[in-house]
Amino acid sequence: MSPLKLFRPPEDTADGEPSDPRPVIYSIASFRLPAGASRRRTAVARAQAIHANRVCRECGRTTVVPMEFQDAAFNHNLMPIPGTATLAGFACHDCGARWPLNEQPAGG
Repeated sequence: MSPLKLFRPPEDTADGEPSDPRPVIYSIASFRLPAGASRRRTAVARAQAIHANRVCRECGRTTVVPMEFQDAAFNHNLMPIPGTATLAGFACHDCGARWPLNEQPAGG
């Protein structure tokens, strides 16, 4: 598949006649935004928080799930992209215990 290229005639032309017969071609890659290091740090911090809270603080079981705010990014089908919502805390499916994200464990 060939990359998409855009054509824009020079603005200083009269009557739509370009002064240069060759069109100016812009690559679509020049319009892409680079993935910043801040997104990578956020993903790493999210993974570390989920890993640190994988065991319930009350019953010790591994039935903990992350609780998220409803601010996830959406894909082109308007479906939420997994892992893009803000973590709010964690909840245990077994005993029902809940704790916020920034709370330190009581025993360690």
